[in-house]
Amino acid sequence: MARVKDVMQIMQKIAPREHYFSEEYDNIGLIVGDENAEVKKVLCCLDVTNDVLNEAIKIGADMIVSHHPMIFAPIKNVTTQTVTGSKVYTAIKNGIHVFAAHTNLDFVRDGINDFLAAELGLLNVKVLYPYISEVEGFGRVGTLTSKQYCTVLKSELEVVLKDKYIRIVGEPFNEVLNVAIINGAGGGDTKYIDMAIEAGADCLVTADVKHHVAVYAKDRGLTLIEPQHFTMEYAYITRLVQILKIEAKARKLDFEILQAANEVNPRF
Repeated sequence: MARVKDVMQIMQKIAPREHYFSEEYDNIGLIVGDENAEVKKVLCCLDVTNDVLNEAIKIGADMIVSHHPMIFAPIKNVTTQTVTGSKVYTAIKNGIHVFAAHTNLDFVRDGINDFLAAELGLLNVKVLYPYISEVEGFGRVGTLTSKQYCTVLKSELEVVLKDKYIRIVGEPFNEVLNVAIINGAGGGDTKYIDMAIEAGADCLVTADVKHHVAVYAKDRGLTLIEPQHFTMEYAYITRLVQILKIEAKARKLDFEILQAANEVNPRF
């Protein structure tokens, strides 16, 4: 028999909770639930949406493991009159325990950033800002097997991420050899542009690029390739399911692990 705390222990091995961005910014770990409750079926997802919750109820999942935390900002009450409150109420009412591994899953070795670097075939991959250890921290930077135009790299990402809406900020025919990656919202601050340049990157792959950041990057001569936030991180969830299955089997824990089938990109 497996319990919520058994799944939590596996996730602690995959993405230690100590390796997250900051206590003020993030919210990780068990968001809703009882760590001693029995678990027979776990549903993995990027976001705990209403559709994912309904799917969990339909298939009889006892637990949801998500990347983005269902409760991100502090809340003052739990009622069905708010979006977050309604989801918390639904989870508790249906006995669904909700766990999140957010920036700790971004930064850890073999987490989302390393997964993306591997998918692009980058060599000599290093941490962009190794504030945890030499192999763990914020972002990654690595070298392509050969120089290529930004437009070619964009086309490769479209296939890897199944994203036909990837944009280029800067010169599309600049040649790229060294590529920096910041999964998720790395396009929100100019300091990440400086970080990529200081690391010797010719290009930064990241999502959610704000206008003033795009202008700054262009002025500094760094080309940005901007996938969508959803596609950049959703690609990893299948891998997370695989790792969970391997770890559960190694510990002789008997519970089913599935990927949510009802997640959709909110942007079209």
